Amino acid sequence: MRKILLEGASFPVGVNLHGALEAIREKNVPVLIWVDAICIDQQNKDERAQQVQLMSHIYGRATSVTIWLGHEADDSQLAVKFLEDVADYADSPQRIEHLISTHVGDPSVPAVACLFERDYWRRLWVVQEVFNAKDITVYCGSSKLPWSVYKSASAVFKRHKSVINYYFPGGGTHDPRDRISQTGFTYAQSLVYQGPSSLPDVAALTRRGEEFLFDVMRVCRPKLCADARDKVFGILGIMPEEIRNEFPVDYNLSLKEVYINVVDYLISTTEYLDIICQSIHFPRHTSMANLPSWVPDWSHVPGATALGRNFEFSASGTRKADCRLLDERRKLELSAVYLDRVSERGIAVGTLTTAADYLMAFIHWRALLLGIIEPQSEDGRTTMEEAFCRTLSLDQQPPGWEDPHLWHAACYHIFSSLIHERLPHLPLDDDLARFVKARALGIRPEARSSFLQEHFGGRMIGRCFCMSKNGLMGMGSGFMTIGDVIVVPLGCSTPILIRPEGPGGEYRFVGDIYVHGYMHGRAMDEWKKGKRDMGKYLLH
Repeated sequence: MRKILLEGASFPVGVNLHGALEAIREKNVPVLIWVDAICIDQQNKDERAQQVQLMSHIYGRATSVTIWLGHEADDSQLAVKFLEDVADYADSPQRIEHLISTHVGDPSVPAVACLFERDYWRRLWVVQEVFNAKDITVYCGSSKLPWSVYKSASAVFKRHKSVINYYFPGGGTHDPRDRISQTGFTYAQSLVYQGPSSLPDVAALTRRGEEFLFDVMRVCRPKLCADARDKVFGILGIMPEEIRNEFPVDYNLSLKEVYINVVDYLISTTEYLDIICQSIHFPRHTSMANLPSWVPDWSHVPGATALGRNFEFSASGTRKADCRLLDERRKLELSAVYLDRVSERGIAVGTLTTAADYLMAFIHWRALLLGIIEPQSEDGRTTMEEAFCRTLSLDQQPPGWEDPHLWHAACYHIFSSLIHERLPHLPLDDDLARFVKARALGIRPEARSSFLQEHFGGRMIGRCFCMSKNGLMGMGSGFMTIGDVIVVPLGCSTPILIRPEGPGGEYRFVGDIYVHGYMHGRAMDEWKKGKRDMGKYLLH
């Protein structure tokens, strides 16, 4: 802690706030500022509740809002200069690529990665500060830039992600460009997804209407706050009035009440069940709030993510949710189409991973597949292996790779060549070995690691491959176990896994799951034709 003079009295403030005050003060001109840490009694629940409801008004009326990223460190001056250059060349793709390529080997790009990974960007309360501000200045040490420079540079990084991946590939070699940051991100991931890009695009999300609250909570989930209830209260400042009225700021409510209120509101207003898929239980996490298995613990930041919003799946077609909360909102009864039960599952990929984790998972998952398809004809084997490759990528092929035969070759080439390179003493079977040097595919050797990460690895995190009793192929939560039930709930973008638990015929929510062939309404079509059963399932 540091001390400042406040109306003639000594007042303790944090080191970070002290640095910000030093940066923005002027020698000869008084500067009038509002600081929530000073102006709100953080120990008084009633005052906090009252002031939280006013914060959007306070930041919206401010002449200027200051962002303090901290003192100079990790070559931050180089980072600021690089951001200015990127913003200046934003409209010229050729000059941007030249700029990035000429900084290979110098500290500029690592410096920006470090700047975008600073603690400021992880704080939840900054979301409404940035959204409501009319004018923003960003300070870092002695440097200051308008917010527009940061925002413009961040947008450029998004547009040129492939260029950054090419010159700073990531993947665990000894190349100095190949670094993984202290937070586990490659340079490209830090530049594209951290910093300003970690804040929600409120304008774009607003267009989603009734799902706005859900989308903002999902994007803001990694943000940190001292009181777990502020995962809800801390974003109300960017919500329209009709949503704010549904969630009065009350710090006397329990965390369980606040989080169940969110699920109850979203299910009743949107008539969709995607919100429950945010209840991510792998790696295993026990909530201190004793939440039902279907209620997301927003205070927990899981390494895995739910599928529906990322890939535009529509497993239940256009059907709305048919569900209700029971037993004083401790249980959720939903209607769903039954698909099958899990009969085989592979090893789960963790959430703190390297390329080696993906490669070992591929070896194990493919071994399970081979044990199942051994009796098949040659054509049958090929069809199942093509489906396997599409399952590993959640059936998301980049443009030009949509043909199943071509994608099968690309998938096996990526995995087999990297296994051969990194585990040279591990023998490959003849079928896999023939893909090691499949140069005709046009995937450069130096691009294989980023291809793996972008199209497979990122989709395997927190998940495992599985087969059902009747031969369905899927990739679901690493929390799954043999015997879990696969159903497609009405009003849900994806199938889900539920686990029979207890003597009362109830179920525990396990997680969402990709089921090959059943991500776009097929279960509903088969139910309408009488080929599948609809049932009610009670989740606790």
